[in-house]
Amino acid sequence: MNETIINIGIYASYALIAIGIVAILIFGVAQIAGNPKAAKSALFGIVGLAVVSGLAYALSTGSDATGMYAKLDVTEGSSHMVGAGLYAFYILMALAVLSIIYVEITRLFSKNG
Repeated sequence: MNETIINIGIYASYALIAIGIVAILIFGVAQIAGNPKAAKSALFGIVGLAVVSGLAYALSTGSDATGMYAKLDVTEGSSHMVGAGLYAFYILMALAVLSIIYVEITRLFSKNG
């Protein structure tokens, strides 16, 4: 009896997730159709994130999955993906700090100029 209730709950959760995904897609397409300029800026952000992800993946080697990590079932592929995630974090953090510095410097010169 309990397993049946749990299965029904799991299937209901799957159905609600599917409905949510469909709703997100429908409303996203409607927003893009209604405001193409906003879609253009969102596309730039998505392309930028893809470039950063590609760069991070290219920088990561995954060659450190030896020795102690091999005992923990860490493969070279999983080490490569973790390394790529770390590199992406470092790149995005550096870009955030640089953008903050840029904004503050431009504010400094715009007030005095």
